[in-house]
Amino acid sequence: MIFETLQKTGLPCAYSHFKKPQDPPYIVYIGNGQNQMRADDTRYWHENTYQVEYYFTEKNEANEEAIEAALIADGYLFEKSEDVYSEEDDVFLIYYYVN
Repeated sequence: MIFETLQKTGLPCAYSHFKKPQDPPYIVYIGNGQNQMRADDTRYWHENTYQVEYYFTEKNEANEEAIEAALIADGYLFEKSEDVYSEEDDVFLIYYYVN
């Protein structure tokens, strides 16, 4: 399960959002659909996909490496975005598109 994988990073983690405000760094993830292989009215294979968002105020490559190592160790493939600055929240974030 993706939640257990992300907990291995040691960073606070929640599905969709935290119930109380959270100081960065932290991780939020959400389901992003499902990939399937179907033929002849039969589903032969499927995998859930996720969008993982890593929020931070100071660049910490060790945290990024921990996220990536946890995903890789548990067999997830991912694509990583650039660092994105959110003026509204005054934080940076990185998106991981995971399958």
